[in-house]
Amino acid sequence: MKNILIDTDCGVDDSIAIMMALAADNISVKGITTVSGNTYVDQVTDNVLRLVSYFGFKDIPVYRGAHRPLVAAPKTGERIHGKNGLGDVELPSTDKKVEDISAPEAIYRVARENPGITLVTLGPLTNVAMAFNLFPDLKDYVKEIVSMGGALYEGNVTRFAEFNFYFDPEAAQYVLGMEIPMTTLPWDPVVKLPFMETELKSMFGVGGDIEAVKNRAVRFLFEVQQVTISFIERFHGIRATMLPDPEAMAYVINRDSALKKITGALTMELNNNTLRGASVLGDGHKMEIITEVNKETFVGVLKSIEKLG
Repeated sequence: MKNILIDTDCGVDDSIAIMMALAADNISVKGITTVSGNTYVDQVTDNVLRLVSYFGFKDIPVYRGAHRPLVAAPKTGERIHGKNGLGDVELPSTDKKVEDISAPEAIYRVARENPGITLVTLGPLTNVAMAFNLFPDLKDYVKEIVSMGGALYEGNVTRFAEFNFYFDPEAAQYVLGMEIPMTTLPWDPVVKLPFMETELKSMFGVGGDIEAVKNRAVRFLFEVQQVTISFIERFHGIRATMLPDPEAMAYVINRDSALKKITGALTMELNNNTLRGASVLGDGHKMEIITEVNKETFVGVLKSIEKLG
């Protein structure tokens, strides 16, 4: 059983990735920390509390984290993730409460209680940078970091930058510079693997009426994607979606989901110019960068959410 802690800015694709972790037989989620990104941290925290409650995992502690980047002004992804970050889907309210300690402190505490834990980052790295800065010995308890972030040749916010690292590039630079084994899934392999809405429906055996789907997890997957799919349709003329955070989580669950990887290092561009937030590939030996996703393996892991019922 692999122990993980998830740090998330719970938007559309984050929610699906969290569902995958909840459904995995070989994963134990020891905590979830929240950070501003796709939407603001209070909304992110509410999304996570509702999500874990909805699928019967109220025992997983949730910790609120950073409300803004270390330096830059926050810029959310409302156009893609909706006003509430979950494609404007309203999950049932819950009496589950956020924990009393902050996300950086929680990362340290959970890691100390579970040495060898894997830290899975699905959003900006603000909490993670703060945690390792405040608690230098945290590196002794974290086995690895698996992150969705960065772009080698093609970004999704600018030509050069991917959203998670662009949102807080100073925090990303801090984490990338640490001597901890790290695997990152950049935007490049994600954009090479779009999923048509019709293809997703075929994968899950969904007909035309999403509301008629009895499996709650599958129905939520399609409901939460509608804002994203409509956004892509407006700009590209196809009803399709990208699944970056689920692809990163699939690697945590099954390493075979990474078809190709390279070893290197990333350095963030921090100057206030058109390159800000870009991640520059260089020589290194501590970081593995996924360059191609095994679609068949990924789909198999994604479909496991059906077990949530």
